[in-house]
Amino acid sequence: MIDRVLLDAALGRARPLILGHGGDIAITDVSGDGVVSVSLTGACRACPNLTMTFVGPVRTFLMEVPGVSAVECDQVNAGPRALSRLASLLNAHPYPAA
Repeated sequence: MIDRVLLDAALGRARPLILGHGGDIAITDVSGDGVVSVSLTGACRACPNLTMTFVGPVRTFLMEVPGVSAVECDQVNAGPRALSRLASLLNAHPYPAA
């Protein structure tokens, strides 16, 4: 079971960056097997850097929470190899390449 307080605190670490660009972020689901789903709103929905924001601070901070096995965002339209390379370039939490 994932501690929701820790999950919200981790998301809170990324939120100032997102709010500063006219967007926001919310956790939309937490599955029983530790998969956390997020959704970006506001200006983030049309931002060309949405994938970088997701892979960089958002996913990295959430993956630090004990029990989180994966973080997903339906708005990210990139394959596992591209996400893995981007995570490596950003020094973010490693993304498993398929």
